[in-house]
Amino acid sequence: KLFFFPTIFSEIPVAFPNTFASPVGFEYSPKMDFDSMTEEEQIQAAMAMSLGQTPIPGGQAQTAPPPAPAETFVSSRGRVRSFPAKDSQDQLPPCPRSTSKKSKSSAEAVGSRPVHLSEREASDLFRLVFEPGLDAADIERWLDVGFQFSPADETAMGLWQRRGGPCGIFAPVQAYLLKNLLFDGEGAERTIPGAPKKANALADIGNKDMRSSLTAHALATILYQSTPLSTYFIVQVSTPDTGASSSPFPKPVHATGSQQATAAAQAAALALSSGSCPLTVSGHCVSRISEASSILEEGLDSWLGGPCGVLSFLCSVLLTRTIETVQQDMDEVSNSMIGRFGHCNQEVVNLMLIGEAVTNVFDGTQCECLKGVEPDRVGTPKIGYLSELEVSRHVEVGTLYKHPEVPIWVLGSQTHYTVLFSLKEGDAKLSEQAEIEKKAERVFFAFGEGLTPATNLPQLLSGMGLPASKQAEAQQALVQEEIIIYQDFKAWILRQFGISDSDAQASVQLDLYLYDGQDPPGPSLKSVYIEQSDIDPQLAGVDLDTFSGTLNTRWPRSSVTVSPVAGAGSESSTKQKL
Repeated sequence: KLFFFPTIFSEIPVAFPNTFASPVGFEYSPKMDFDSMTEEEQIQAAMAMSLGQTPIPGGQAQTAPPPAPAETFVSSRGRVRSFPAKDSQDQLPPCPRSTSKKSKSSAEAVGSRPVHLSEREASDLFRLVFEPGLDAADIERWLDVGFQFSPADETAMGLWQRRGGPCGIFAPVQAYLLKNLLFDGEGAERTIPGAPKKANALADIGNKDMRSSLTAHALATILYQSTPLSTYFIVQVSTPDTGASSSPFPKPVHATGSQQATAAAQAAALALSSGSCPLTVSGHCVSRISEASSILEEGLDSWLGGPCGVLSFLCSVLLTRTIETVQQDMDEVSNSMIGRFGHCNQEVVNLMLIGEAVTNVFDGTQCECLKGVEPDRVGTPKIGYLSELEVSRHVEVGTLYKHPEVPIWVLGSQTHYTVLFSLKEGDAKLSEQAEIEKKAERVFFAFGEGLTPATNLPQLLSGMGLPASKQAEAQQALVQEEIIIYQDFKAWILRQFGISDSDAQASVQLDLYLYDGQDPPGPSLKSVYIEQSDIDPQLAGVDLDTFSGTLNTRWPRSSVTVSPVAGAGSESSTKQKL
């Protein structure tokens, strides 16, 4: 078989230099008569060619150059949000510990001043809060609900939602409360039932003061990030039956859910739906978030836990951000916070999660007017968000919300909001490969849907942080008929950062938990086991329900198993009823 080489070399015209050398020192020239070469010389020539040696002038052989070292990927995530315009002394206090003592608020605090909205100012505020034409029944559910905790010991750290509608505030506050418990405060040594080594993050910790302190810190965190300035409004919304009081935050006359409170809420809701404003808004404005936190903590034991308590906190955040800024946040100035059936619009949830009442949940801004989570301003959100509507492609949830600072997500559906969380902080992280792919997609799709003209190559490389010296290599590898295809671009980009096309994402197994504070049926905690594989469950004949489909928008190709742990629907709940 070796004797075929002379024939091949003699029949195919090649443009070799005069001579080149074999690895054993054999030197030959394309001008040689291969038929006159000995068998040993033919073998040496074949070896030189099969090893991929490049003939160069001067009789020296050169092998292919080693691959260039991989570029270093600089992550744009993990940036801590900053507020340079705030006073340097105005810092969010650390999450309280079990040994912390309640600090009493003072009306004489630095920068403190009383606040009382006129009827016109209150009307302007509630026009932003409630959608025009809302039924009285939909308004009423907001006037008789406060921040209360689950009455069951096994879910005692969970907020108790006794009315439909305010879940868009309950869920984000619960998410920040869980963040305090699991990753900033007392959660490290506690365990969830059925999950050894960790704790039931919602079980009674035997310290009611601690519960209020952690919740107040959650409320203060939301308030703090809602404004770039050191100006915080803490106001109480009251119905006419509250009566006169010398206190800036009078204790409610009637308990939430009582017959009297319900009657007062119905009367006020009817008046609001008719265009008048029977509600009063008063409180304090302070210049330190620590002082605001103290006021909120005191309020949880009285007015924040009573009728209009949740509405009072919403109004506090809106006034802190200012009505004008909130309207600028939204895609449409005429949008409202609370819509049909008294449900929270997306703007409310975003305001609670990132401090901006934007209308969308994708990354950045689209079409110059559709506003989402702006990475340069917001950074990585502390709490994430997933939406059932992404399954039906009605919304797009961005990478920022899917990979928050801690593994806690508010889950949105068409009618309700709940909280999904993990006990392992690393479960929120985005792998380097996934982050590079997401960035490549964002950079590429700014120029086209799947393909783009080759003239955009310099901008593509710049967007990925690659030097201009890579352009010639990229041109040769990616450009075909003056077009660049996205799949080729993504694969080439991964190789530049040392990731092979064949590198497989590691299989993922996650233990998550889902909390829902709505009653009925009652506060509940469920375990959610996720197993991710290389095979799409739907291709394997598995029909995904809406909940599983929602989780697959964050963990693709996953099977999902849900089991009751505590509260409504669990075995312990059944035993309690018996």
